[in-house]
Amino acid sequence: MNHVISTGKAFFSCPLTTTKLTSDLAISLPYVFGYPYSTLWSKIGARGHSDSRASLKTSRLRIGAISGGILLATGVGLSSSPIYADSDYGDATNSEPNTPLRELVRSYIVYTMCSFPVLIDLSPTMLDVLTSIPGVKQVTEALVRITFFDQFVGGDTALQTLPLLKNLRSANKGALFAYSVEVDEHEATAAAASPKKVSQPVHKRIVNEMVHCIDVAADFEDGIVAGATAGRRTWVAIKLSALLPDANALLHYSTALLASRPKSSVPFPGCPHASDLDILYAPIGSLKSDLTEDDIKSLRELHSDLNRICKRAKERGVKIIIDAEYSWYQPAIDALQLALMREFNKLGGSNDVQPLIYGTFQAYLRRTQPYLEQSFKDANAGNYSLGVKLVRGAYHPRETIAHRSHQSGKPSLGKQDACYNVCAKMLIGELKEDLGRKAQTMGILFGTHNWTSCELILKELVVTGLAKRVEGEEEGVVSLGDEVTERLTIGQLFGMSDALTDYLVGRTRSSTPMIIKYVPYGALSEVMPYLSRRAIENKSVLGDGQASEERRRAGSQIWKRIFG
Repeated sequence: MNHVISTGKAFFSCPLTTTKLTSDLAISLPYVFGYPYSTLWSKIGARGHSDSRASLKTSRLRIGAISGGILLATGVGLSSSPIYADSDYGDATNSEPNTPLRELVRSYIVYTMCSFPVLIDLSPTMLDVLTSIPGVKQVTEALVRITFFDQFVGGDTALQTLPLLKNLRSANKGALFAYSVEVDEHEATAAAASPKKVSQPVHKRIVNEMVHCIDVAADFEDGIVAGATAGRRTWVAIKLSALLPDANALLHYSTALLASRPKSSVPFPGCPHASDLDILYAPIGSLKSDLTEDDIKSLRELHSDLNRICKRAKERGVKIIIDAEYSWYQPAIDALQLALMREFNKLGGSNDVQPLIYGTFQAYLRRTQPYLEQSFKDANAGNYSLGVKLVRGAYHPRETIAHRSHQSGKPSLGKQDACYNVCAKMLIGELKEDLGRKAQTMGILFGTHNWTSCELILKELVVTGLAKRVEGEEEGVVSLGDEVTERLTIGQLFGMSDALTDYLVGRTRSSTPMIIKYVPYGALSEVMPYLSRRAIENKSVLGDGQASEERRRAGSQIWKRIFG
């Protein structure tokens, strides 16, 4: 996309890097089918663009052949790849002992692929080409299904995911349930330019599926303890860009919001205001902005659909987590998120699950700490409960490309880690104070794959008296009361960092699951954009060799299963 919001200052606190496809990469992946990688890349399209249809067809066939070979090799690897027991991962023994051998082999193959950045960078192009070739499409989808889909996706439908939810709960883990159908920005733009008449727009079908997802989550929880409002650990995540006919409406709304707000010391994308929705409900044509009449109608409809989703969630006692997205969408998302919190997290109701609505705060944006502080002030003034999902953030490559020319400072991984840990301490301090209040005024979901941050969280819980060390058990095991576990949860993505998840489950004792897994679902054809993004983001989420550690962990377990 060419749409970029200029901020005039650096707003990232972590290194955002992209891999350039040059001859340097021959070091990482020296040969593919007998070619040096640099030679291979020159053969599949590094010579520049051509207007010739014959050249384009030849290039696509070359890419298809090479991509098909790579995917075929991966599929064969599932049955014939040698497994190297090269793990020195000290916590590998904490993995779930009942994990089937087939799943361990799959994890080994998937994380072996994730260890090659070049292959991951090429994956979206490979998938686009291969799925456009009749015959090859079916083979490609079959290979993707037994690798990345089965590793990172819970099932094709909400109901098909229920066995996984049951397995997680039996292991004392909850779930953050998500229908992970994402809008491809280029496809959305093209669709908006030439809309087709269909019986039901795609975004409306997704809205209906979100409501269905809430019902499935609620029915699952009711099957454990019918009618209970406490201890429910199957939540639902939603992504706002998927609930619109054209995600560009969020961009235009964000631009209008930034232009209407007074200057602030808080870095981009700033903080939302209670009056942000006024722009949407002002008379159409009265605003001087990029918002079109179609944008305003779509955004008003989105607000209405979000109210419908949240009302259903309130009726069924299911918490809603609003996912963060690209920073250029974030002002619009923040505005809608704030409006929903002010309405559905209002204090004073009886038998309510509070907070019902959680927003996502990303530590890789420099605004995060002041944004959190402002959010607590607004929640106190507005008499509502604040729901916080704290993550580091994972949209690094796209963000870097879009904002490279606007950055005035050098991003720092150390600053990102420091920001996350400072915010974590601040949230735990607020939680300590919240226990002394009559009403529950906050809830925290720490989303992290970082061992150091998880150790810090557990340590702070003990230091503040929110957790107690358990006598007679292994060193480091802590017990948490219901008043704490109703306010605090830690989560990781499904298919990732299982050693950390199992370690945290082993370190904590509580009446309800304190650890959850983010479990996406959706048909393979629908979640392909999610899988492509997840593969690329794994380079940052599982940086510093952690993808290799995941592979080594799986290899170690396979070795133990076979040889004892």
